Amino acid sequence: MKIIANKWFWLAVFVLSWTVAGVAMFSDDTTAITEHGGPCPQRIVAMAPNLTEILFALGLEDNIVGVTEYSNHPPSARQKPVMGTFWQPNIEAVVAARPDLVVALGFNRQAGLAHRLARLNFNTLTVNIETIPQLLDAIEKIGTVTNKTAAARRLSERLRNNLDNISRRVAAGHRPKVLYIIQIEPLRVAGRQTFINELIELAGGENAIAPTINKYPPVGPEQVIASNPDVIIQPVMDVMEKADLTAGKQQLVEYFDRFQSIAAVSGNRIYVIDGDAVSRLGPRIDQAAETVARCLSPELFEEP
Repeated sequence: MKIIANKWFWLAVFVLSWTVAGVAMFSDDTTAITEHGGPCPQRIVAMAPNLTEILFALGLEDNIVGVTEYSNHPPSARQKPVMGTFWQPNIEAVVAARPDLVVALGFNRQAGLAHRLARLNFNTLTVNIETIPQLLDAIEKIGTVTNKTAAARRLSERLRNNLDNISRRVAAGHRPKVLYIIQIEPLRVAGRQTFINELIELAGGENAIAPTINKYPPVGPEQVIASNPDVIIQPVMDVMEKADLTAGKQQLVEYFDRFQSIAAVSGNRIYVIDGDAVSRLGPRIDQAAETVARCLSPELFEEP
């Protein structure tokens, strides 16, 4: 089984960045159900895996009648009807589900879907989730329109507190330079205009890659050597068992064996992590931050 494969690049990039270009509010392209005090929608369709996770986290599992492909958390989300991918939604399936609320992301494909559904008199909510603050804001917006305001406030406060605790825990330590791998054939990494960069900094690190035009730029051997990362991290998508991480790390170690001059290789600071939570801007973002922080400063997380 080829764990770190070229095919995972596009999935990883889509899940990492969501390619969001819309607005994080009720716009002319959306029709929102009552914002305050209205009944909870009984039939909800979530048009992205992170939106599915948010709805589950708000206690709306029984109200969800449709999700998109890769909606795999919590495990019961796999039992929900699939309505295309978040990149290519199936509008016919959405209409057939007879939703009283469709929650979508703001990039062009989904904004177009929301517009078409609004013209058919379906209630829609479009949210922009490209950064951690936008995630917390989106949770509260979704809570408002689903009559789960208190649950949304508790969730966003818990995430904010957990992230603050992680940030304080690593604040006094050395800030290692991190090379965050998206794919290795060809080599592509997370740049600074990404929420992965937010995670790296929140976890006490610094992106080893200088500012770039592309969010996920390709890099050559010279750039790897010049960046001289202290830590190398790569997520593995759709991990089924611990053996996947072991195989993934072996492949990554073999790839970087030719770069013995960089600190991450000579110091054996190469990590392969479960990318399912880390690569998704959703209710597990605090777990993602801690996972990265444990790679950067494992000594700070050792049990007494």
